[in-house]
Amino acid sequence: MILDARSVQLLNTLLHSSGYVTIDALAQSLQVSKRTVYYDIQKINDWLTSQGLFELKHVRTLGFYIDDSSKEQVAKQLQALHPIRHYDYSSEERKAWIGILLLSRSRSLFLRDFLERLPISRSTLLNDIKEWKGYLRQLGLRFVFERKQGYFMEGEEIQKRKLLVQYIVLLLKMIGYEQLCAQLLHREEEKLKEMIYQSESFSTVRYTNEAVQTLTIYLAVAKKRWMRGKWIQMDEQEKEVLRLTKEYGVAHYIITEMKNYFSLDVQEDEICYLTTYLLGLRATDDQLIAQSNETAVLKQMIKNMVDDFQTYACVYFNRREELEKNLLIHMKPAYYRLKYGLHLQNELTELVKMNYHEMFTLTKKVIHHLERVVGHPVNDDEIAYIAMHFGGWLDREGVSVPKRKKALIVCEGGVGTSRILQRQVEDLLPTVDVVKVMSARQIQTYTLEQIDFIITTVPLPSQLLPVYTVRPILTAADKMRLLREVNQLPERKAPSVEALLEIVKKHARITNEKALAQELHEYMSQRARKEISTKPMLKDLLIRPHIQLVKEGGDWKEAILLAAKPLLDRGYITSEYVKAMIRNVIELGPYIVITPGIALPHARPEQGVKKIGMSLLKIKNGCLFSEKEEHRVYVIIVLAAIDNETHLKALSQLTKMLSDKENIKTLFAATSVDEILELIETHSR
Repeated sequence: MILDARSVQLLNTLLHSSGYVTIDALAQSLQVSKRTVYYDIQKINDWLTSQGLFELKHVRTLGFYIDDSSKEQVAKQLQALHPIRHYDYSSEERKAWIGILLLSRSRSLFLRDFLERLPISRSTLLNDIKEWKGYLRQLGLRFVFERKQGYFMEGEEIQKRKLLVQYIVLLLKMIGYEQLCAQLLHREEEKLKEMIYQSESFSTVRYTNEAVQTLTIYLAVAKKRWMRGKWIQMDEQEKEVLRLTKEYGVAHYIITEMKNYFSLDVQEDEICYLTTYLLGLRATDDQLIAQSNETAVLKQMIKNMVDDFQTYACVYFNRREELEKNLLIHMKPAYYRLKYGLHLQNELTELVKMNYHEMFTLTKKVIHHLERVVGHPVNDDEIAYIAMHFGGWLDREGVSVPKRKKALIVCEGGVGTSRILQRQVEDLLPTVDVVKVMSARQIQTYTLEQIDFIITTVPLPSQLLPVYTVRPILTAADKMRLLREVNQLPERKAPSVEALLEIVKKHARITNEKALAQELHEYMSQRARKEISTKPMLKDLLIRPHIQLVKEGGDWKEAILLAAKPLLDRGYITSEYVKAMIRNVIELGPYIVITPGIALPHARPEQGVKKIGMSLLKIKNGCLFSEKEEHRVYVIIVLAAIDNETHLKALSQLTKMLSDKENIKTLFAATSVDEILELIETHSR
């Protein structure tokens, strides 16, 4: 029994999901029909059974999931798959292998060489090659066969290198670093890795494990191309600019080491091209970004993105200047990656799309500003990184995005007319996402489960959802009606009693299903009528056992751990939540320093919060959260939120307390828990 690439991707999506995943969400994520998803799930269940594992769980109306007790075993079995014997490569992966084999070849390659590597039939391989030729033509490359030379690729070297990086990233994602190394590097891995790590020692640049893995494999293949005299050629003016960057020094060091160790003669243009690659890998920069025309363009682009994001999300960033600076630091390397066609793998993309769909959708709405600057579409991995920045900033400011509604547009006037109407609707209703534009015929087979309403320019049969008939160019009356009625639409209904019964049946024996269903109906209707007002105040969360005063707090990681200890010891959070808070600072920088001297570390509720709470640690001598003195912190307040709402009253009171400089002075000068509690009590009304 074998799994194809799409089935592996689907299985990984479920493994990384913290709850149920609907069939619609899976179909959207994989860009296939629901019928195809059901077919893939059947293949996955057959494979799980063959491995002695439990099949995927399914609850009607909620979706699919993998039991927590089974996740570790399933993950181990996936990792153990041998890429040749037990893994059915997708068409795209087969083309990636063909490309990498051609670009790393040291001898003539013929059809039999590809067939030895890929367990497929001759006809399948020939069909892949035929399709691949068309794709290569779009890149200005040609796939050529000559009787003596075998198969090879013709075209500009820089296009071949972009293709190489694209295929390395694809295969790393699907079969993993160890498997790819075993088949490509031939004992060079450790030496190349050593050179990369040594290059970090004399610069402020630090690379993630994924970046090091991709770079290691790229350098191994590039070395083979250098040995065959295949060189990059770059523009002289561009090289002058690249030589002024810190990354040029890193690239120069790596290639000099390779020249000496492997006895190579490498051209200067290769150092400059590696510089562009490294520019795309940089995650943070502790120094201010230099002023340039390019930077000015990026700053304006970011301003436009934030403007649009605020409009669509119906939020306002109080510390917008900091957000834009933070985004600029991220956008600089992203710009280089997109400009030079370098793909950076984001392991969290599917998780962001699935669990933080609204944030991803909002970011996708504003990404056209970046696309205009780089001149081509931006991939989902980059969009997910930017969405994480916006999401992190909203968390930091304690702002929640209003619930978004989903709409369909039905229009028979052609693609152009449909898009014009879509743009009008999105401008008029910023909290509405147009999920799809379709014809009246298409809507007959479309699942409306996740849709709130339909806007149409043609008459439609009666629907279960609200339907608004408008003109292709909205009139004033159309706009008034949409504004009035769409904003009054009720929220989507809570999970049905039927779905709850399905869950109960999994874990318990029901003696009287009818009576249970009736009681659940009564409970849910009572709850729906009840006004929930259980938002605790600041004094309810920052209680005496949660407050500590110390002289030294160690480094910033130790300080966060110490600050979180009361919540950890009393079962409010798990150790995973502490790790998540630390990981957020590593990935996003010292964004948790909300005002000079005060830090508010936190993570997502699903990352380990069991009960809402806060804790406070006062450090007499302070603790640095970066190399800058401005990031020295004297008070750390850990927030453990259970959702997006319950903590808002306490957070609002905390914000008001810290907005007064006199209160901060009092907090910093406090020598006892009683003094701090008195200050908290004053602002908990």
